[in-house]
Amino acid sequence: MPINERRQDDIAAAIAAYDSANPKARLPRNAARLLAVMFPTEDVCKRSLEAIAAGGFSRDRLPATLRRLIETGFLSRHQGSGPVPHTYRLHLPSGIGAR
Repeated sequence: MPINERRQDDIAAAIAAYDSANPKARLPRNAARLLAVMFPTEDVCKRSLEAIAAGGFSRDRLPATLRRLIETGFLSRHQGSGPVPHTYRLHLPSGIGAR
């Protein structure tokens, strides 16, 4: 699915602001691209890890990156079960993406 350019900019701005405020705890370098791929137009992602990894991400490193984004508040996760994948919800800081 094509990524909305404004949304991609909003995500990149939020990640850059976080990294600037937390220079000793920066997010992984691919965090903005990962969020843009997971949330191209909406705030909910119901794709499997394999489907997300197919966007050009390491399947081995993906769970750690997602955990880090959850820890920092950029994502929340609702546990899936069996063949139902987890549901991830994007949380951008207020004022970003509200255009």
